[in-house]
Amino acid sequence: MELTTTARSLREILKAHFFFIPRFQRPYSWTRENVEELWEDSIQEAAGDYFIGSMVVYKKSEDTRAVIDGQQRLTTLMMMLCALRDAADEHGLKSLANGTEGFIERADENDEARFVLKTETSYPYLQDQVLSRDTPQLKKKAGREERAIKAAFDRIRVYVRDLVETALNDPTIPEDDRHRELQERMKTVRDKILNLRVIFVEVGDPDEATTVFVTLNSRGLDLEPADLVKAHLLNLLPKRGGIDKPLERWQSIVELFDASAVPLSMTDFLLAVWRSRYETVSAKNLMKAVRRRIKKKDASGFLDELLADAELYRQIHEPDYRRWKKTERPVTDSLRFFRDFGIRQPMPLILSLMREFDTRRISLKHLRRALRAIEDYHFTYNVLANKSSSGGMSLFYGKRARALLTATDGSAQGQELADLTQELRSKRPAEAEFDEAFDDLWLSAEYTSDRKTVRYVLARMYEHHQPRTALDISRMTVEHLLPQSSGSDHVGEMGNLVLVNESLNGELANKSFSAKQRVLKGAKEWVPDDILKAKQWTDAEIVARTASLASEARAEIFIG
Repeated sequence: MELTTTARSLREILKAHFFFIPRFQRPYSWTRENVEELWEDSIQEAAGDYFIGSMVVYKKSEDTRAVIDGQQRLTTLMMMLCALRDAADEHGLKSLANGTEGFIERADENDEARFVLKTETSYPYLQDQVLSRDTPQLKKKAGREERAIKAAFDRIRVYVRDLVETALNDPTIPEDDRHRELQERMKTVRDKILNLRVIFVEVGDPDEATTVFVTLNSRGLDLEPADLVKAHLLNLLPKRGGIDKPLERWQSIVELFDASAVPLSMTDFLLAVWRSRYETVSAKNLMKAVRRRIKKKDASGFLDELLADAELYRQIHEPDYRRWKKTERPVTDSLRFFRDFGIRQPMPLILSLMREFDTRRISLKHLRRALRAIEDYHFTYNVLANKSSSGGMSLFYGKRARALLTATDGSAQGQELADLTQELRSKRPAEAEFDEAFDDLWLSAEYTSDRKTVRYVLARMYEHHQPRTALDISRMTVEHLLPQSSGSDHVGEMGNLVLVNESLNGELANKSFSAKQRVLKGAKEWVPDDILKAKQWTDAEIVARTASLASEARAEIFIG
């Protein structure tokens, strides 16, 4: 088999070849987590010759190589360069934009302009919407691959936008110097990407390339970081006297998680612990960090930390696993929010908060406030406004978690939590953005995508007005004041919705508003005054109430 293997930088391979992804390859399918991990590896952790894996290619023509393995990574890296180029163009950094463009599109040996990357599966979407420097010409397609490309590129543009805003709003840099500083920071990021190194495997023809690809993946799934950490610890902690206590301790964590009612990943757990105690790293680099820090003298203590944190980790993800006091109900409400809405980024800080609470280093009052601040940020930013938190939030939460751990006394911890609350408030969506997203919420028999969000908002409003009432949201249902059969264009808006118990909902049925109002006035549970006092219920009342609820939610309820 004709095969050459070299270590080469992305800069070298993009200047040396054009790349082609054949149609028989799998479509672009990277998830948000994949993109975030590559960005963190490329920008936050890359130093010197940083390897990001291998590429397997074969020669398609003199200047073009067909990609057999590595196309997902290569496509994502090209998106990063495109996002940097577009931002440079937007801010008038023409030399940086032009230089970056040379890695995206350049003249071939016939002096014809060609994109460095061409894919058959997503053609022409990728070329038109991402690679091209011109304004997109095509209508966006709704195919799965196109949606995946758009989601990945949108995520990358958030990272680049954060980079731009950080430079342009840095108070430590004189205003006249910020434009130059932006160019330097963007160039640094671009060069980090271009300096990434790959194992470049080139074979003679497609058949040989497929053989190499199968060989590289013949062992099935790669080992999880948790498997590697386990092997490292057990190597440092040999069994004694025929009893493998280190293995038993590790296995007790596995069994604890296996018994959980919700899926718990050992790798995610280890990553949360490590970020909360030591440093913020990606899953890919977790093993390297553990091997660097945990030596023989540290291994037993580290395993003890894992055992203690495992209980808390399960309680966080499965609140019903723990026996809580009545006064701790707001804590469980927040934990259920993180679980139900899939909020994972703040896990290191949540773990640190629970650890400090259980050791009586912070009070229940401080715990509740901190969790509510985190909850309100992620609800308003991620759930309501549907914005994606950047990788910088992972760094933020890890730093806050470790600061809480190392705080010397209650005063220092109190200040850390006050700073946390204040900073999260500053990151919330703007008022107009909040109100617009609130106005877009909709629930009807035909449209149920917002059901969970609508129920959550109504429950928080109920809690705001009736703080002493222990609300069992599972026994509540959403009632449309103006019946859905009315044909109103506003029937699914928040202003037409109210939370009632199942029994009352059955009694209201499909009555007219005036009939429903009479029933609600006699109800034993809380009903908003504006509904009880309304003289009529038309589209105008619904629109006005939606705006009023948005204002109340923004200014009085979701405030951290």
